[in-house]
Amino acid sequence: MTLPINIPPMYIEVKYFLNSYRALSDARSGIRHLEDYLRDASFLLSEWKVIWIGTCTILRTCIDLFQVDARSCINTDLRQAVAAEWTSIRAHKDQHPIFWEFLRKERDNIIHEYEWAAYEAWLKDDGSVVRPTLSLFADRPEDVRTVLMMRGGMYTGRNSLELLREGADWVEERIYSAIAASGLDPEEKRELHSFTVRPDQLHKGGLLSLLDDPKEP
Repeated sequence: MTLPINIPPMYIEVKYFLNSYRALSDARSGIRHLEDYLRDASFLLSEWKVIWIGTCTILRTCIDLFQVDARSCINTDLRQAVAAEWTSIRAHKDQHPIFWEFLRKERDNIIHEYEWAAYEAWLKDDGSVVRPTLSLFADRPEDVRTVLMMRGGMYTGRNSLELLREGADWVEERIYSAIAASGLDPEEKRELHSFTVRPDQLHKGGLLSLLDDPKEP
């Protein structure tokens, strides 16, 4: 089959040039899947553990991918900004407990020991949390909803799903921080192969604005 020679340029948002952000998108899908599962489950099964394990692992991987993006991203300024962001995360661990005390530890426990801090519980209307009946097909009472809670470590007693959302938000903040440090906008669109600006954007600010704020391809 002969492929067309003149392939039209394709423009995507800057954030999608980063492996770390694409992984984050998958992690958020995992969080939504876990939300749906916990909301709809009428009796206890263990499928939530598969979703939990996968989502925690992906969120941790997002930060590991900073090192990949620092080597492979198409834009030099963005590569350097991502590398600097990872250096800052390592240098200021006390400012990022959600990573060091949750995402990193949970993923390491899963990979090395196949253990996790989240556990099943029932949340009553009055806000109290009880451990569910151990029977595999125990019906969930009507006055409770299924939740996951954390045990052990800094986040003992926290709602696991809420903590997972916070972890995803933190990852996004770090990615956006790196993009901003490079002088770019996460939502700004660039050409997929050349990282050039859309032609219709080149003329919005006029020639002088381009001279004042050059963008490196």
